[in-house]
Amino acid sequence: MKKLLIVVIVMVAVGLGAWQILGSLQSSSDTSSSEVGSSVVAPASATVNLSNTGLTKVGPEVYNKTDTVILNLSNNQIKTLPSEMGKMTKLQDLNLSQNLLEGSLIAEVRKMPLRKLDVSNNNMTGMPAEIGQLSKLETLNYSNNKITGLPNELKNLKNNLKEFNLTGNPLSAEAISKLKADLPNTTVIY
Repeated sequence: MKKLLIVVIVMVAVGLGAWQILGSLQSSSDTSSSEVGSSVVAPASATVNLSNTGLTKVGPEVYNKTDTVILNLSNNQIKTLPSEMGKMTKLQDLNLSQNLLEGSLIAEVRKMPLRKLDVSNNNMTGMPAEIGQLSKLETLNYSNNKITGLPNELKNLKNNLKEFNLTGNPLSAEAISKLKADLPNTTVIY
């Protein structure tokens, strides 16, 4: 009888613990954008997910959240980024894919300790030289843009950059060869 009572108590405790875990996962799922295998881990409070919300610009309601670690602005209609985003000095994962970004990223990107940057599927034509200052960057996705040239400063990323996706850009074979030579430890996808 004692063993049965102990088994029932353990089962109830396990059940309550699972219920609390499921509840916390459900309440944070609408704000969390963490991915399995991602190198960036942040509590839900440090994650801002504004993907698929019809945003056309990034305002103070975003860039004043200076404790943000993961920012997902994908699948919107953003054309430019404000320099005030440089205030986001804890940002490690920035997803700007599937927007209408043109030209180049803002130079203030250098102030962010980014580990993951995704600007794929935009209309970008260049990269700022300041991208070479992102010494913690591990994953860089510029696929499906209009990039025709690469800054020499990319070679500064040779110690940490693991993957660089340039698929769908009109880059010359010469530019890709130079990039591979500058980043020998990086998987360059083109």
